[in-house]
Amino acid sequence: MSALLRVEGLVKHFPIRKGMFARATGAVRAVDGVSFDLGVGETLALVGESGCGKSTTGRLVLRLIEPTAGKIEFDGDDLLALDDAQMRRRRRAMQVIFQDPFASLNPRMTVAQAIGEPLALHGLAEGHRAQRVGEILTLVGLAPEHARRYPHEFSGGQRQRIGIARALAVEPRIVVCDEPVSALDVSIQAQVVNLLRDLQKRFGLSYIFIAHDLAVVKFIATRIAVMYLGRIVEQADKHALFDEPRHPYTQALLSSIPIPQPTVKRRRIVLEGDVPSPANPPSGCGFRTRCPHARPRCAEETPPLQTDADGHAVACHFWRELVPREPILPGTAAIARNPRLEALQAAFRHTDAGA
Repeated sequence: MSALLRVEGLVKHFPIRKGMFARATGAVRAVDGVSFDLGVGETLALVGESGCGKSTTGRLVLRLIEPTAGKIEFDGDDLLALDDAQMRRRRRAMQVIFQDPFASLNPRMTVAQAIGEPLALHGLAEGHRAQRVGEILTLVGLAPEHARRYPHEFSGGQRQRIGIARALAVEPRIVVCDEPVSALDVSIQAQVVNLLRDLQKRFGLSYIFIAHDLAVVKFIATRIAVMYLGRIVEQADKHALFDEPRHPYTQALLSSIPIPQPTVKRRRIVLEGDVPSPANPPSGCGFRTRCPHARPRCAEETPPLQTDADGHAVACHFWRELVPREPILPGTAAIARNPRLEALQAAFRHTDAGA
């Protein structure tokens, strides 16, 4: 699969300023050397705890904030070398869906105005913009007459559909989905994830899907990158990552997926302590202060992200010794009893049946 997007050594440090003259006295290492690629029609999920740098990475890719260092290449173009006018044209192909659908929509704008704004900005659908807005609303499961309403007149799931419609209005190639279902009810999550998956198949979209819910990620992702303290600590095909997690942090995340069935035996990995401050990260491996397998080498040497022949990458000195002999998660039948997963599975069965 050819890469549509390549990110190499992406860094974002936010300066810490103090004193009368606001001199920089340090930096928050929000993103600290992230590299990945994204193929056409692929979904790369960025997962991890809050504050690990997932959303910042998504905003850096879109150049909503400027990186401190690194390279972002989209369809052969170095995005960091483009001026404002060139970047504005490129933004048509790179859109975003935000976490909070209400906050991302202007309450003073009707739905028609909200969706029509990017069309006007890029000079699209001149002379038939209202018709185009109606078509996009239908595409995301809403009615054309909804265009006359305001955001407060819709439910959370409907507002997120409007956000998706706004992102798709300019026919992008890449969409950054910044936790698009985390604020929604379980049943609505299934509908929205189902919609995103259907739109991807129909238009060949590529997604960067930012989430902390591995139950959702399991169904929509092609590959998963696990982030911790601004770095990717493991990256693999979703099946390989769920079946054979190699990094201790990934193993802990998978073991935390709730399974409401007391009779199922599982190994729960509980991490001690808090995530270190990105303004003062530990030396060597950033995860060592919480890792139950940490050794002296972990404090002295930062583990590189090593990739094997199958594309499974891990940043751990001792991962070969730590691969669990038994699966972290129990069998598929047990997991299916999770109500959230059942809802998602039902949604995808509906999608596959109608494909």
